[in-house]
Amino acid sequence: MKAADDYVPVELWHEAKDFIRLISDDVEIFDKFRSFEKQLSEEALKFVAWWSLKRYIDYPHSLILLYENIGRIDIEIGSYDVLDGFRKLEHKLVLLYRLLKDKGMINE
Repeated sequence: MKAADDYVPVELWHEAKDFIRLISDDVEIFDKFRSFEKQLSEEALKFVAWWSLKRYIDYPHSLILLYENIGRIDIEIGSYDVLDGFRKLEHKLVLLYRLLKDKGMINE
């Protein structure tokens, strides 16, 4: 009966994959455009490094924490537009970083 206890619906696998892709895309966009900015948030840069090094593998529950809070963070950030899109993305990464740091999933 152990196999039945371990069953995870396919929909959840797809949702998890989409979530990881979403964060990875945000990190990639930030990484590509950061060369055009002079003053960058150290916290955003640390989150980018943490994500790029796949540190979430060391903290699997970090993905659940981020997933559970991404809706709240997106509401706080608001919609992106051409003029402030990069700064809003940077702020999103800062909030993700702070969430992980507060829960002890990022060590400095």
